Amino acid sequence: MKKQLLFTVFFIVAFCSFAQNDSISNILEEVIVDGKRKVIKERVGSKSIKIDEKHIVKNPINLTNLLRYNSPIAFRDYGNGGVSTARFRGTSASNTLVLWNGIPINAIGSGQTDFNALSASISDNIIVQSGGNSAEFGSGAIGGTVQLNDEINFKKHNKFHLFSSYGSFNTTSNFFKSSFGDKKWSVKLASTINYSDNDYIFIDNRYKDQNENLLKNENGTYKNYGVNFNVAHKFSSKSTLAFYTTGYYGNRLFSDGLPNPSAGSERNEDFNQRNLLQWKYNYSSQFKQLINIAYLTQEYRYYDNKSASDYSFGKSKTTHLNYSLTYKPTNIISFNYKTIFENIEGTNSEITTKKRNSVSFIGSVKYKPFEKLLTNLQVRKELNSDFKVPVSVFLGSEYKVSSKFTILSNFSTNYRVPTYNESYWPIVGNLNLLPENSLQGEIGISYKNKNLVLKSTAFYIHTNDKILWLPAGNSNSWVPKNVSDVINKGVESFISYQKKIGEHIINISSNYTFTKATNKETTKILPYAPSHLLNYTVNYKYKKASIFLQGLYQGKTYTNETNLNFYSLKPVNVQNIGMTYNLSTKKTKLPTIGLTVNNIFNKVYYFSNLRPMPGANFNININYKF
Repeated sequence: MKKQLLFTVFFIVAFCSFAQNDSISNILEEVIVDGKRKVIKERVGSKSIKIDEKHIVKNPINLTNLLRYNSPIAFRDYGNGGVSTARFRGTSASNTLVLWNGIPINAIGSGQTDFNALSASISDNIIVQSGGNSAEFGSGAIGGTVQLNDEINFKKHNKFHLFSSYGSFNTTSNFFKSSFGDKKWSVKLASTINYSDNDYIFIDNRYKDQNENLLKNENGTYKNYGVNFNVAHKFSSKSTLAFYTTGYYGNRLFSDGLPNPSAGSERNEDFNQRNLLQWKYNYSSQFKQLINIAYLTQEYRYYDNKSASDYSFGKSKTTHLNYSLTYKPTNIISFNYKTIFENIEGTNSEITTKKRNSVSFIGSVKYKPFEKLLTNLQVRKELNSDFKVPVSVFLGSEYKVSSKFTILSNFSTNYRVPTYNESYWPIVGNLNLLPENSLQGEIGISYKNKNLVLKSTAFYIHTNDKILWLPAGNSNSWVPKNVSDVINKGVESFISYQKKIGEHIINISSNYTFTKATNKETTKILPYAPSHLLNYTVNYKYKKASIFLQGLYQGKTYTNETNLNFYSLKPVNVQNIGMTYNLSTKKTKLPTIGLTVNNIFNKVYYFSNLRPMPGANFNININYKF
């Protein structure tokens, strides 16, 4: 522990020392604004961060690693290629809503998202928004949202980006993006291919085979492919039509973990297809409308034996229609009205086809009573064919104390309707479940100057009718039930600092979250909700060369409702280091080559019981943009 801490401190202090030189000029990248293309609107009174290509190339393996080192979200996962689910502000996996270009994509069976089965590298940016947002996005937006966004660019451009890495365990991660456009057209094509034998050694010395050799992660191979295409045409200054489509295929084997990883024989396939047609029309500078029509399909196939042809399955089809009308009579006040219709059909090996329809009506007002204060009130009412859904309200405010310092606050009510599995699973499904509903509030600060961005918020979430799977009497069955209230409270902070001194550039960014997530009745900490979560990246660049250090600390984590120490996960303290060099000359644009070493101190660590993560490992990469 001391060795890792001293190394980290030395790295930061050594490079910060450049900040003491003369002739200082300042550079600061925006956290949310992408000035070349468009402004991504922040929710009033809320905390958001943006993740883009410069983060992806440091953590290219999967979306879990990308968010783990660059966001305030904790994850429970079974290793690279295994299932990975989010714990945002200590809430359950089904309380983090994932959106693709504004369309919810959580699985209808479980209500969750497997972050190892999403292609993040082909999205243009990822917005991580903390806190409840059901008034805007509906069911499941309680802990926060993760938004995968594609951008339209009507400036004249012709761009190409290729990234490829190869490293330990025969792991390769690759993506390319190509885009071109002018004042009337915008076109983008992107694709990703990832593969790994994933056969790393379990470096936990407590587990060895009969010959006293360390065990290996057997049956862990994975491969996945993704493609993304969008095209948009601007008919006039008033009318724009855009089409987005993306597809994903994943094929992975599931290791059996400790103490007998060789027993693993399972296999899983994922097929996802998403399509979105979007029409924007500006009647005038005051009236604007937006129509979204989306059609999404999801399917998984699970094989008990990887060599078998028989499988269990789950699949769904979702139709999503969204009409939005905005009226902004002055710069002081604006109104927005939305109607959203959603039709879902889902089935699996255990559940016959079930349909669920919903219609939501959303009204929103943004009001700026005076120069320093911005407020936002939003109300949503959903009519659901299966459940009585509570009204959702969001009230946010931002008070600008000075040009650099802002006070943020918001209050919201949010909900999650029961999933298909919770409602319809044979024998144990519960048709009498009530939707979860939460009451939450937060207050915080935002500070920005030429060098520094700081955001910090204190939050409180009180969830009623929490749905948990619990043992059914004396049987071995587990059934979903509405249980006692759950309270999540804590503090979440983000800091980014960047400075340029001559040809030296240093950038430091970090997320820290303190969370206390408890069952109100038992006063026990909720499973997989670590109290402390810290990640950071320190990047130093000089001319064509750069070096970065990443770190992750996750506090002790309980894995069951009784908080038994024996089954808890020990604190995680892991560091990665990488370096890159740009081969370009003044006349020729050439690739950047890089080397990354993960878990440089070869630490034993877990994010789920009996599923150790890889020891020290490396990848070499090439990054070419023109």
